[in-house]
Amino acid sequence: MTARKDLKRLIRQRMLRTGESYMAARRHFLIAKESHMTNRLSQTSKTLRDLPIDRLQLTLKTTRTLRNVGVERTGQLIDAISDERNPLGLDSMRLIEVRDVLASRGL
Repeated sequence: MTARKDLKRLIRQRMLRTGESYMAARRHFLIAKESHMTNRLSQTSKTLRDLPIDRLQLTLKTTRTLRNVGVERTGQLIDAISDERNPLGLDSMRLIEVRDVLASRGL
C-alpha cells in the first residue's frame, strides 16, 4: 500500500468525474495545495522576518559575527544574504550555515 493512498483516491475520483488523465487530475490537487501553502508561507514569513537571530539556533560565533555587523533580526539577515557579494563578511562555512538554517525554516 502506498503512503499517499488518500491522494491517489481523490485523484482517481476526479478522473472518473471529469474524464481527465491521471496526471491532469493530479496536477489539479498539487496546484491547489501549492497555492494554499503559498498563502500560509506569506503570512508566516512576515512573522519569521521579525524573529531575533538568537532564535535561529546558529552557532555562537556566527551569531556574534552577525551582531557585530548590525544584524539583529531575521529579515535583515535575509536581505543581506540575498546579495551575492556577501556584505556581511562571513567566511564560506558561516555563510553555508546561515543559508542552511534559513532554508530549513522555509526562508
